[in-house]
Amino acid sequence: MSEFQEKIDHFVELQKKHKNIQKNTTVKYRIAKLRKFKQAIVKRQGQIELALKEDFSKAEAETILTEIFPVISMINYTIKSLHKWSKPKKISNNLFFLGAKTYIHYEAKGNVLVISPWNYPFQLALYPMLTAFSAGNTVILKPSEFTPKTNEILRQLISDVFESHEVVLIEGEVKETQALLDKNFDHIFFTGSTPVGKIVMNKASQHLASVGLELGGKSPVVIDSQVDLEDAAKKIAWGKFVNAGQTCVAPDYILAHKDIYDDLVQLLKKEIQNLYPNIESNDDYCQIINDSHFERLNELIEEAKKMGAIIEYGGHKLNERKLEPTLLSGVHNEMRVMQEEIFGPILPLIKVDDCEQMVAFINAKDNPLSLYAFSRSKEFIEKIRQQTSSGGYSVNETILHVASSSLPFGGAGNSGIGRYHGFHGFEEMSNIRAVLKRKSNWGLHYFYPPYTKNIKKVLDVVLKKFSSFV
Repeated sequence: MSEFQEKIDHFVELQKKHKNIQKNTTVKYRIAKLRKFKQAIVKRQGQIELALKEDFSKAEAETILTEIFPVISMINYTIKSLHKWSKPKKISNNLFFLGAKTYIHYEAKGNVLVISPWNYPFQLALYPMLTAFSAGNTVILKPSEFTPKTNEILRQLISDVFESHEVVLIEGEVKETQALLDKNFDHIFFTGSTPVGKIVMNKASQHLASVGLELGGKSPVVIDSQVDLEDAAKKIAWGKFVNAGQTCVAPDYILAHKDIYDDLVQLLKKEIQNLYPNIESNDDYCQIINDSHFERLNELIEEAKKMGAIIEYGGHKLNERKLEPTLLSGVHNEMRVMQEEIFGPILPLIKVDDCEQMVAFINAKDNPLSLYAFSRSKEFIEKIRQQTSSGGYSVNETILHVASSSLPFGGAGNSGIGRYHGFHGFEEMSNIRAVLKRKSNWGLHYFYPPYTKNIKKVLDVVLKKFSSFV
């Protein structure tokens, strides 16, 4: 048996033995841990910023905005709300439950495995991990191997606050992740690509573990002819090129009405230059995570060019795995850039005639994780919402819905299963247990067998009465 396998076996068994104790920890205890964790983050802010800079050249301000602030916000919201979320919820019932009280109790699922990605290695590791702990679970966190500096900070933060029988971080690559997935967890939470999500779900099914899958897909932007185009271009450029496009909810392609298409292209060029002047030496624009992903993105551009796409802006390789923000026109569905989730700073633009064409284009693909609509027309906005399906839907904004601690975040179909953030995450990490309490000598004894004619008559009357309600 390898040293790593022994390590996995040790921590899984340790947390399994502890899970019933952890399940019954008080809300006060969990909140105290969350407060301590927040203090540890604040204390190590500079180290966190440096780690993200070393892992893929992320600007300190962007680290605060997209990594640290969301986690602090989530902790604050959970501290404020956890007592309320944890209380049993009384449920009303019908005549047959006379003398009984019915409740929903939220109880920990048990042992939770969180597998987090590399693109927001701090936020997307801690958000589900802390949510799982808040619900009373033990947690094993497996971060991406592509962000070793951030992983070291995560390890220090976790060891500052938690015992290993509560929360522990285990590093490793694909082989080690597979070894973890072979273990019997009560719940697995995975953030990553759809193909890997299918593997995780298949592994979980072998132990009948529940899963939360935060996946991806091609999140479209639709732009109506009735629109504040400058505002739309500014928000799209930021939402697309923050983190160099390595965001699961980043705009993946644009469907723009023919009347505003040409102006949109020019405005997007302007906004990119405003966001990232002197791009080659601009420290606000981060790297692509590794060489293989960098080469893949360049291959998407080259293939698209060979198949007739036009580079409207950018397209150049910069130093240190940086790829210039790129606008592509003349794209079509036979190109890889329109088949795969891009996950980088490449933005295809497609000219369309009307709303119906936009809807048909979106519905011909798998459900996206997010969908963005820009318009002044309420009719257009509602038509897009009603006739499409996606995990999230934002109007006149991009990616900001993910920052809300109270809105549920998740996918639809191929873009994910389950929801988290706020109460929805607490619920996702909980066993929703139905509880009925009845006093002794109360019940439905009259209706037990043998079923006499009188019982049948009474049931007929009750059924008729029930059928007349509402």
